[in-house]
Amino acid sequence: LKKKKESLRCLLKTREIFMESVIKESKGLKRQLELKIQAKDVDHSFSKNYQKLQKKAKLPGFRQGKVPLNTIKQNYKDQVLKEVLDDLFQSHYPSALKQTALNPVSSPSLLNFDLQEGKSAMMLLEIEVHPEVKVENYLGLELEKKKVLVTNEQVDQTLEKIQASYKSFEEDLNSKGPSKKGDCLSLSLSAFDLKNNLVFEIKEQLIEDLGKDLILKGLDEKLLGLKKGEEKEFQFSFPSLFVEHYKKTGSTQTPASQTETQNLTAKVRLLGFKAKKLPAIDDEFAKKFKVKDLKELKDKVKEDLKKNLEQKEKENLENSLLEKLVEKNPLELPQALLEDQKERLKENTKKNLSAYKLSPTDQELYLKKHEKEFQKEAQFSLHISYLVEKLIQDLKISLIPEDIEKSLKESFPNKPPKEMEESLKKSHHWNQFLFHLKRKKLISHLLEKAVIKEIE
Repeated sequence: LKKKKESLRCLLKTREIFMESVIKESKGLKRQLELKIQAKDVDHSFSKNYQKLQKKAKLPGFRQGKVPLNTIKQNYKDQVLKEVLDDLFQSHYPSALKQTALNPVSSPSLLNFDLQEGKSAMMLLEIEVHPEVKVENYLGLELEKKKVLVTNEQVDQTLEKIQASYKSFEEDLNSKGPSKKGDCLSLSLSAFDLKNNLVFEIKEQLIEDLGKDLILKGLDEKLLGLKKGEEKEFQFSFPSLFVEHYKKTGSTQTPASQTETQNLTAKVRLLGFKAKKLPAIDDEFAKKFKVKDLKELKDKVKEDLKKNLEQKEKENLENSLLEKLVEKNPLELPQALLEDQKERLKENTKKNLSAYKLSPTDQELYLKKHEKEFQKEAQFSLHISYLVEKLIQDLKISLIPEDIEKSLKESFPNKPPKEMEESLKKSHHWNQFLFHLKRKKLISHLLEKAVIKEIE
């Protein structure tokens, strides 16, 4: 066995030495690589593949494994040619990459070949390679940062949003109608198809702020001018997804496309008017949030707003830094990797859209509509990944155990750091986690060296 392994190593070494690999043409990141393979290697592969096929071939008049070799060659010439081509590519392509020092981003395309038994062979491949990355002008970048100021008006607006989340509705006995914009209504709604079959029924639906179309666009207009107890019938185009949602319990139909609609006869009855009640923003209201009074609540809201705005500005500053790097370091990007990156972005988006119950048709429409945005994001993401990786290497950005432990605690506060480390290694996400930390450390370093101007 040891002798066989040594013989195989010698054979491979011989192939590396005597196989000729030539870069025929270079255009951008595309390379045309010509492989010239010796006749003995070609014959060896043909012989091996014909013999392998001979053992399992079944032809009329012959027992399995007993078909003459000439007959095999006559009947399976094209099949064997494909197998030999693949065999020679698999055995010689790695050596060709070594000889030419090419760094491909993906599998090559076969442009042409000349392959015959008893003769040396030629393969012409097209390969896309990684760009040569050189990052310059990355220190002293001029950036702008907005000064974070939280006004009393912003605090009041936030408190009003919190107040609105505690709203309640009571029957307004004094309102009889007719309904007008701004009213809050309670109504029942039934929808029927052309054969007057009940499609769905809502026994009580609250319409808040009539005229704002908070339920369905165009529905509020149909509800203007109604009096309490009055019924109205009208034609309405309901989104199919809405119809499916409100169908009777037990329906096995799946939600249809949100862009599809169903023209149904709607019958509504105004059950009554509602009065919106909002709690007073006072000390008693403040106690719901475990503070002693309204002043303390306002201080807390102001502090939270400031933290959120500062975090947002920090993210904006980091994005500006990365955009400046890309701007100052143009780079040709491999199309194969660019397409892969774009597809990953689309797949992630599709998962998010699926969570919102959007149909496959609607998902495809959304992806098509935002094709340019996906392309732009993929280009930026791939571009910056090349620059960041190169800078991490050039600046020798490294991590110390304390950096890793701190990040593990921040990212997974409910798990022991060692346990999370083992979990990430087991799921093959550990290297990705470390690269993210190095990237974060690099950005911090570049921000320290940047010239940051604070603006109002």
